[in-house]
Amino acid sequence: MSTSPFEQRSLLITAGATRTGAAIAQYCLSQGARVFLNFHSNVEGATQIAGEFPPGQVTLLQGDVTDPEKVKQLFEQISHSGQGLDGVINVVGDYHEEPVMQTSLDSFHHVLHNNLDSAFLLAKNAYPLLKTAASPRFVNFAYAKGDHVTSARAWAYHIAKMGVISLSKTLAKEWGPDQIAVHSISPGTLFNSIVTESDDPKDYIPQGRFGQYADLWPVLDLIFDPRSTYQTGNNFILSGGYNV
Repeated sequence: MSTSPFEQRSLLITAGATRTGAAIAQYCLSQGARVFLNFHSNVEGATQIAGEFPPGQVTLLQGDVTDPEKVKQLFEQISHSGQGLDGVINVVGDYHEEPVMQTSLDSFHHVLHNNLDSAFLLAKNAYPLLKTAASPRFVNFAYAKGDHVTSARAWAYHIAKMGVISLSKTLAKEWGPDQIAVHSISPGTLFNSIVTESDDPKDYIPQGRFGQYADLWPVLDLIFDPRSTYQTGNNFILSGGYNV
């Protein structure tokens, strides 16, 4: 009988109490992972997820992962738990949609800070634990528009996520000798992560439908499969052809 690539793996999942992060946490937990569930303010959501699984399988870690001191404390808790750390799935990243000429400098800086500082700080603090693990993985969530395609209204978010992709590729090179695989995942329009269905997907998605959280599972399975030892630095685009 084959086992899940998440069986008995110890993972940190950020933004794990809402939407995409919560769905990923629930999937990994259902596949036998032990999860350090990071959240910023949604205590109710995090507590609900923890209550769905056996005691000890979920460790709740509240904290803002754009704050250097909070991130340091978070990893101290992981280290002191004695469970080790096999992987990080970083889902943090505030979205902002507004034309350039209407965007304030504060709003622009917030999007960059939230998306990029979190990825940078998590990488810096995760490295000492990941390099001692077997088949360690570090995954950042990015954006399916790709590296060089502009986004008229979500331009600040796009710039930030291009930075996340670049950081992920840099880490893949820097951490290669330590056998730590680093990837980014870039979803397109996830229907169950947006508030309302504002468009007909057939108008701009070749496959004619919005993405579902379940579309993420095969890619996560591939990334975390212990046999996937010779791939790193990938940006997995899951968009139904939206970015083509």
